[in-house]
Amino acid sequence: MKKLLYIFFIGLSTLVFSQEKDLEKLSSDLYIIGDWEGLTELSKKINSGHFATYETEFRLAVAYYSTGNYFDSTKQFEHIISKYNIKNDLITEYLYYSYLFSGRQHDALLVAKDFPFHLQVKTDTKKYRFINDISAEGGLKLSSSKEKGIDNLTYFSTGLGQQLGYRTKLQHAFTNISQDYINFNYKQKEYYGSIRFQISKGFTLIPAYHYASTDEETSSYTQIDSYRNNDQMNSSGPDWTGTDSYSSLKIKTNIFHLALKKQWNRFFISPNIVYISSNNNQSGTYNKIQYGINTGLNVKSTHDKLWLGAGLDLVDNGYDNDLLWNIKAYYQFGTKAYFYMRYLNANTSDFVLEDAMYYYNTVSMMKNSISTTFGYLFSPKISWYLNYQFENARDTDFNLNFTYNTIITGIKIYI
Repeated sequence: MKKLLYIFFIGLSTLVFSQEKDLEKLSSDLYIIGDWEGLTELSKKINSGHFATYETEFRLAVAYYSTGNYFDSTKQFEHIISKYNIKNDLITEYLYYSYLFSGRQHDALLVAKDFPFHLQVKTDTKKYRFINDISAEGGLKLSSSKEKGIDNLTYFSTGLGQQLGYRTKLQHAFTNISQDYINFNYKQKEYYGSIRFQISKGFTLIPAYHYASTDEETSSYTQIDSYRNNDQMNSSGPDWTGTDSYSSLKIKTNIFHLALKKQWNRFFISPNIVYISSNNNQSGTYNKIQYGINTGLNVKSTHDKLWLGAGLDLVDNGYDNDLLWNIKAYYQFGTKAYFYMRYLNANTSDFVLEDAMYYYNTVSMMKNSISTTFGYLFSPKISWYLNYQFENARDTDFNLNFTYNTIITGIKIYI
């Protein structure tokens, strides 16, 4: 009986070994000929059958990468490093590009900080870039109520990006806005600065500061009855004259923003808090707090070409609360073009979006808006985009509903 059991187990182990050897051979053949789809399916079966080896798991990671499934390749390469304690140049290079092409540039830099010199040269990665990129954008906000005094708004902005180490990136922007609005002239200059500090892979700290200096010049005409002299008093009566009076409202606004972003493979969540403090020369200081949360998800079934996002914000101005929400979609066409769309429901003014980059402090209340952007990558160093926005607005003082149609175009150059 013992002899029979011995023969049975010897035969079973031989069969398993033979099957494992055949699967290894087939995996190697598919890898050599570049049948990535077939290799992906085979490798999944090998892993589920507990026949996985370093070689078969590495080939699966390469197959994910070669078919554009960069989120999966990132996860698989990280799994290999953890399981087999292997982190050679080939794996780290694949991992770097997997993070980069999945839109996680900050995590890619954390991988690059351990590159040997020849990989730094090959991938053109550097620890410091005093000027990482420069950008410029401008546009026109076309009003539907010009005949009622609400003129078009002009907008222009320049930007500068910096990289200070493998964990820290800075972004600066300088903006000019001007508009004639019913009975005053509105001019605003802004500075925006943000820091993205990568605490660890998938975990980012995002402090930001936004400053806006606003000048509102208001003009009015007053009629005054006067008399030229006593001789004319009885004959000519009052002589109506007019005087122009001007008043200037100067507003200084300081905005402080803090967010944490946590990424789990295809999904991220980012809670944030914003403190807005405005001071003007007529009524003093006005403060409010904005709480928000943003989420995003890459859709695997679209090969990660489609990204969906949503945001929710609560603006507390001390006596009531305003609720804002938005939904977003991004689609990548090939490797060079993309389309982005956002719907925003606000019904208020004086709030921020996108890590406090955009400050909405117009006199009128924004009811809702739709924004669409088409972007194109001319080369790895130059990108261009064209944005269109449709906005429903309301002026509560004049009980006036109107719309804006906005066209903005911009270019970004990587140094």
